[in-house]
Order: sequence, then structure tokens, then C-alpha cells
Amino acid sequence: MNKTLFIVAILISNFDFAQNLVPNPSFEIYDTCPSSESQPNNFQLQHALGWQIPTLATSDYFNVCNITNVSAPSNFMGYQPPYDGVAYAGILLLIEENEPSWTEYIQIKTSEPLKKGSKYNFSFNVNHSNISDYAIRKIGAWFTPNAVSSNNTTSLFSSLPQIENTTGFLNDSVSWTKIEGDFIANGGEEYLTIGYFIDTNNIDTLRTSIFADPTAIFSYYYIDGIGLNEVTPEIVIPNIITPNNDGTNDVFQLNFPYENVIIYNRWGQKLFESYNDDSFWSGKTKSGTEVRNGTYFYLITTEKEIFKGFVQVVR
Repeated sequence: MNKTLFIVAILISNFDFAQNLVPNPSFEIYDTCPSSESQPNNFQLQHALGWQIPTLATSDYFNVCNITNVSAPSNFMGYQPPYDGVAYAGILLLIEENEPSWTEYIQIKTSEPLKKGSKYNFSFNVNHSNISDYAIRKIGAWFTPNAVSSNNTTSLFSSLPQIENTTGFLNDSVSWTKIEGDFIANGGEEYLTIGYFIDTNNIDTLRTSIFADPTAIFSYYYIDGIGLNEVTPEIVIPNIITPNNDGTNDVFQLNFPYENVIIYNRWGQKLFESYNDDSFWSGKTKSGTEVRNGTYFYLITTEKEIFKGFVQVVR
């Protein structure tokens, strides 16, 4: 009699997100209310605790606590309520014919270094200021092991950011636009820089209005609601393997990091052991002999918890 074997797995948990690794993600925490737009040697953004300006260009800080030109929602660059809370940052991208380029960035140190091989989700929200002449596409986020910096206003960080806008021109001056994506960390990254990361010789722009010099490429964006979270993978532990070399369910293999895996038979004899993701069980003893069909016990130790259960071998 033919029987259909249904192979299932034990689902331990679903994808979820850990705590936000960006301190002060909406610029709410500040030591002093911003008093004006940023000027050389008077970087107002740095009143938002943790945030820095990595070049000599003058990224701005807007907060409802100010009642003049750097308030929110109304300020010297337009009108926009905060995405979250009472504050946001602003960066200017300005390239004029026969003039040096001007490129602003914002930077912060994450609350912990990123882990090698771990998956992270990053998002931030942008709004195109009302008085910008042009919209651009390639605003992004760059994670680096060390702080990046430049001692002038014209430097452009020509790099490959881990996250970059892919939704087209960012020209919405009414609603906030979320830029979001996932990436795998190389390990050790602990500085986040947000801005424009493409060669200005290849800048891609969309004319939106003419408020200033018609030969100028003038783009200004508000930034708010920033999030960086490690993505916890779905934990799946097989409860059956069929080691018949057909390429399907041949091995007992895990999809999450572990410190130690041990497989025992029903008499408590150790048949297999693996450390730090270094191998998987193919239904054999330590000497290489195939085990009989039957039920075996596993003990899985991870950094945070221990899993115990049974796996069936069917050939």
C-alpha cells in the first residue's frame, strides 16, 4: 500500500523586530532649543542629542520649541508637520553652474555595533520642502565602522549606501515618504550617515518649481522617524528527515545561529554533535554508520535559549 509522507517542521517563532538601534530617532531629545538655521561654526543640529554634521555643510534642526524660523511646522524652508513628535532635521543639496557643490549630511552612532551576517531593517522618512527647485532620487543611508567626515562643504561621500531610495523622484511636499530596506551587515558598523551618495556629475533631478536662480539645482529635504532593527529570523526545527539523497529533507539543518547541537538515540547515546553552525546531521553515527529508521532526540543550545525535541528518521 502506498502512503504519502507529509513532512512538517516545528515553527518556533515568526519574524519580528528588536529595539530601534538609532538613538534619538525623531530628534526629540535636545539640550537646547534650536535658535536659527545652522551656520558655519554654529551647527544647530547638534542640539539634538547624538546627532552630528560630518562635513562643514550646515544641516538644520527644526523643533516646535522655536517660535521663529526653525520651528515646526512652519520654518524658513517651508511648511511641514513632523512625521513623529515635535522635531525633524533638514539637509540641503545645491549644485550651481560654475559654483562648488554643496552637500549636507547627518550622522549618528548606533546604540551597538552591527553583527556580522545579521539582517537589519532600516527606514527613514523624507519630505521635499515647499521651496525646493528640484527633486532628486538617490537619498540613502550608509553604515560604516568608523565615523566619516570632511573638512569642507563640497565633499560628496561617493559610496554605496546599504539603503537607497528606489521609489522614483522624491517630490512630495505634502506627505512624508518612507525609504526602507533590508541589508546584511559585514559586522562592526556603528555609524549611520544619511544623505546623497552619488557623483554630482551624474545627478538625476526633476524640476519642481522656480523660486530661486533658474540655473540652480536646489533640493532640500526634511528627515524624521528613523529606525534600525535587527531582523530576528523565523526559527524552524525539522521534526523529520529522509536521508535518501534525493535532495529533499536529507539532513537535519537549522536556519538560525546556534552554539551547540547534539543528537541522541533512545538509549541516550550521543550520535552527533555540532558547534557554532559548523555541520549538520545526515542520519549517521559519529563513525559514519547510517542509523535505523526511528525517533531521535535533539538538544539545541543558542545564545538565548535551549530547544529540546524529537526528530524522526525515515528512509
